[in-house]
Amino acid sequence: MFEKPEKGVWSRKTSDKWQDGYFVGNGETGGILYGGSTQFNIVVNHHSLYLKSDQMDSIPDISNCLNDLRRTIKEQGYQKGIEFFEKEAIDKGYDGLTMSDLFHPGGEIVFSITPSVANPTSRYIRSLDYETGIICEAFSTENGQEFSKKMFASKKENALYLELKSDDMFSMEFSLKEFDHSLLSQRSQLTAKSKLEAVYTYFNDSYYKVFIEWDTDGEFTAEDNTFSLKKATRLRMKVAVNSDQAAAIGTFEDIEKEHIDFHRNQYNQVSLSLCKDTDRNKSYEDLVELLESEESIPVSLYEKLYDASRYFIQSMSGPALPNLQGIWSGDFNPPWSGDFTFDTNVQLAIASLASLGLFENFSCLFNTVKAYEEDFRKNAQCYYSCRGFLVPVHASTRALHVHWNKEWPLIFWTAGAGWLAHFYNEYYDYTQDIDFLKKVALPFYEETLLFYEDFIEYEDDTAVFRPSYSAENGMGNNSTMDVAVVKATLSYIKNAYKDLGMDVPDKYDRIENRLPAYMIDEEGVLKEWIDESAEENPNHRHFSNLYPVFQTKEITADQPGLWKAAHKAFDKRLEAWLLRDDGDTSSSHGRMHAAMCAIAMERSEDLEKALGALVMNQSFFRH
Repeated sequence: MFEKPEKGVWSRKTSDKWQDGYFVGNGETGGILYGGSTQFNIVVNHHSLYLKSDQMDSIPDISNCLNDLRRTIKEQGYQKGIEFFEKEAIDKGYDGLTMSDLFHPGGEIVFSITPSVANPTSRYIRSLDYETGIICEAFSTENGQEFSKKMFASKKENALYLELKSDDMFSMEFSLKEFDHSLLSQRSQLTAKSKLEAVYTYFNDSYYKVFIEWDTDGEFTAEDNTFSLKKATRLRMKVAVNSDQAAAIGTFEDIEKEHIDFHRNQYNQVSLSLCKDTDRNKSYEDLVELLESEESIPVSLYEKLYDASRYFIQSMSGPALPNLQGIWSGDFNPPWSGDFTFDTNVQLAIASLASLGLFENFSCLFNTVKAYEEDFRKNAQCYYSCRGFLVPVHASTRALHVHWNKEWPLIFWTAGAGWLAHFYNEYYDYTQDIDFLKKVALPFYEETLLFYEDFIEYEDDTAVFRPSYSAENGMGNNSTMDVAVVKATLSYIKNAYKDLGMDVPDKYDRIENRLPAYMIDEEGVLKEWIDESAEENPNHRHFSNLYPVFQTKEITADQPGLWKAAHKAFDKRLEAWLLRDDGDTSSSHGRMHAAMCAIAMERSEDLEKALGALVMNQSFFRH
């Protein structure tokens, strides 16, 4: 009997495209089940799969241009400054704004079922249970033949598992979809009667493998890339990327039980209860219909939003640092390459790890950053002749800073490492892992601040951040966020030295004592720039000027002047962006930062407005 999940989603509608399918993941391998009842597809994903090219492998060395850049900015303004910097880079071989190597699916299997009697199917239903991490489908034919599907991503075995069953015999064909891309070649072969190995090779001869293994009680035949079953009542399949060591298919029940136990224990570390069971068990279509008819948000949708968020955070993080796609993609055209976007998206994806008790999942951040360290150092050296880390806005196969130009002056954004430092500090605050503090966090803080030791100028004994960029919202000296991340990182490193019983180097006090104070304008609004000449633009999806409010909680009610100014700045953002009918307010990350600001400021009505913008505008796919 099909059971509707208490925490999860269910639907009576099939999915026409992969984006509307249901997703499973173990933090490393992801899977998508989509399609109809008898014609359906499985996509297998892996967090490491980026379409390799050579376009991210080099940056220009314009380290000798920093003084000229600053002189140009002072004498002619920021736009002339970025134009100068871009020309110097191009003269040294820079190709201009370059997209990251894109995230792509690992493999796709296409299935076609033929029931025992050729009848249309009926009574279709599918669900995704957040507590168990299992997709279930059930349908029947007009003559009464019953079918069920089940899919999950085992963490221990690091593989997708599929089970298809029927109460009568059926026939089936399945095949491995041929990817058509000039930078990726594909070949596959049977390595045993019921084992398929597919090798996908990049332009540089590196490769990955997809292993498919199946077990059936029916008759099996193979012809070219098409595999046929006849007189079957059951198919079980295992799909893995770069690992063929998963347990045998015959132990499916044991693997499923182990998966459920692990997934459920993690998922149920926290919970949120807002509604009655009768509302909780409604289908997503019913809730959306209620939303549209009453033009108000059912409280059960807030609960489902929270439950879904927890599920996806758990499913896409661990070994994987979530990119813009999570760890799922069904095509070769992900927006912004499906890369790691470090000026807000990565941070939002991992923002709840600690509060959800997913401390082991922090390894995704620490391991990814460790792999990128040399690229961070090269960015700092080649662009600004500085030591330490310069984190780019975009990264994938590499973290070299190749995504910028005079229209998008992302090279002037230096706050990336400081923002990431927040999560090193958060992990230590929760775990009190002194070994982590000494070997991982402290070295990261030191490299982050080493960059600013070299980069910051001093005028009248006050620090000047020039160039400075407030994420995607303009240029000017001393963005509020730049100052805030340095101030926060200084507090992290001082506390680290003290907790480790070490003396705090005097140089950190010298930097801190010379940082400029946050600026409040004539209307009493906290400015995005500590710069009288910088133009303010509250109509924007980034909330960078409120970073010390929503992220570090540096500005609180204990500082009445700054607290009042922050509230006014938030009011400006709400009026000019979030609640503006004729503006481009489609950015989900902007809505989430608005919600985080509302929480920090204890403004419950504005929290409802921010989350309501996500729900009312149906930012999530309908199924």
